[in-house]
Amino acid sequence: MKKFFLNLLSSFMGAWIAIVLSGVVAVIIIFSLVGGVVGGSVESVKDGCILRIGLDGEIVERDMSSQIDVMSLLKKDFNTPQSVSTLVTAINEAATDNRVKSIYLDCGYLSASPASLHAIRNALLEFKTSKKKIYAYADVMTQGAYFVASVADEISLNPAGNFNLRGLGGQSLFYKGLFDKVGVSFQAVRVGKGKAAVEPYTADTMSQVARAQNIALLDTLWIQMRREIASSRNAVTPALIDTLIDRDYISSKPASFAVSNKLVDKLEYRHVFEDRIAKLAKQDDGLENVVTPSALVAASATMSENVGASNQIAVLYASGGIDDFMGSGGISSPDMVDQILELSKNDDVKALVLRVNSPGGSAFGSEQMWEALETFKKTGKTFVVSMGDYAASGGYYISCGADRIFADPFTITGSIGIFGLIPNIKGLVDKIGLSVQTVATNPNGLYPAVFTPMDEQQLAAMQAMVEDGYNLFVKRVAEGRKLPVAKVKEVADGRPLSAVVARGHGLVDDLGSLQNAIDWAKKKAKVERENVVIYPKPDMNFVKLMGSINESVLFKLLSADDPAALGEEAVFVLQNMFDRDMVMARMYPFEVKL
Repeated sequence: MKKFFLNLLSSFMGAWIAIVLSGVVAVIIIFSLVGGVVGGSVESVKDGCILRIGLDGEIVERDMSSQIDVMSLLKKDFNTPQSVSTLVTAINEAATDNRVKSIYLDCGYLSASPASLHAIRNALLEFKTSKKKIYAYADVMTQGAYFVASVADEISLNPAGNFNLRGLGGQSLFYKGLFDKVGVSFQAVRVGKGKAAVEPYTADTMSQVARAQNIALLDTLWIQMRREIASSRNAVTPALIDTLIDRDYISSKPASFAVSNKLVDKLEYRHVFEDRIAKLAKQDDGLENVVTPSALVAASATMSENVGASNQIAVLYASGGIDDFMGSGGISSPDMVDQILELSKNDDVKALVLRVNSPGGSAFGSEQMWEALETFKKTGKTFVVSMGDYAASGGYYISCGADRIFADPFTITGSIGIFGLIPNIKGLVDKIGLSVQTVATNPNGLYPAVFTPMDEQQLAAMQAMVEDGYNLFVKRVAEGRKLPVAKVKEVADGRPLSAVVARGHGLVDDLGSLQNAIDWAKKKAKVERENVVIYPKPDMNFVKLMGSINESVLFKLLSADDPAALGEEAVFVLQNMFDRDMVMARMYPFEVKL
């Protein structure tokens, strides 16, 4: 719920909090702290080193300075998430850097989506062709870490640790009962039986349609995951993995059980493991010569931010929810449109690879970006899409016109549909004793209004508008993928799909990585010596930083025993939230993490 409201309120709350904190003073404090973070010494890469990769904590798509959390800075907690781009680049560099002798996977409690972990896993598999070794260690082996670490030449587990394997699952919060408490309700219009994104606000439980499609999606991902783990562990089969979970409750077994079933090679304490791999790398004084992924990437020229380079393959990141206002914390369609049009006019840019990691959002914003990308294509330049964890609904809308679409097998895509979610806060207004008086020249002059529910005619008008938006969405997909409209509607229906299934329907061309997409773009654009340049350039945007603060009137409202105590202020905040785009192309809020 917090993530949902932060997406809707990011620009409003950012400005509001900035005022409260007396902007100028806060800027000085925050940027002085950030300066201390980024101004430290640069780690060197020494001969005979081991690349240590911590498979722990959150892993995000790309390093972005705007992801730094303000409250963490004020507490001098400077830990920032690792990114897929840095880890993959570091692994690739380690394969060819003679100073790096091996990789140490230090496994912990990992939080990342399957597609992100699969990208790291594939990079490690490619690393193994260098004949260098990969060693993995865990005090407690979690499922996500094991999915990656299963490629290692040796896997060690702490004798007192355990092995956590449980299969795939996801949970969705349903807010209707909570909103009922404060007097807020929602009316929904949608196209597509599988377009279940409205359900958490209009129902108390998951519909049978939503449940069936979520199970189908998870089953597809789990089949792929079991197969890949088994391919890296000779004595392990997909059937054995399910047996260990369902019959043997492996997560409750001692560490020795994982060894006896060939999931792990050795039981040893951390210091014993580290001394052993240090000696293998000819480090006689223990494991001291290690290098971090960020240090190894620092000297890499694989991808750069040199926007003045010639013969560019531009990699443009589109990550987060899609909004239709400037300065969004996710994908701001006005900002993105400006960036795409600039790239279309830049003679140094020979091809564009759009890296999409988005569950969708504003239908209007999605259409604006689609049109900008069509303008880019009219220049004759190559346009390729690489899909990350998600490229669903609006995320697919902006992808469908590409010359070629690449997706990871674990990408969640599709969800071709549109919905409208119209709020009504009359119950809240009554609770806190406000009286709303309306005057208008026309009966529908304030349609849709947040203080009264819509009547049948108004709902019908909203439904027609959503259906028009859906038909436009389907038309864009049909034209971009060169498919009959009837075929797209058959596949669409709002259902999220795995990339494997989507490829079977013609929505995806190839199962592959970002690098595969770059290589294809290079060949199609006939560029011999390319410069891969990433966009947009990371920035330290103060308003975005302010938007990460966790306290607001809205959260207090939804957790309050007496909503009336918050009075007019609560209504003001809610009304600002409801002024946002109510017609959305966004997938069901169902997150799969390992």
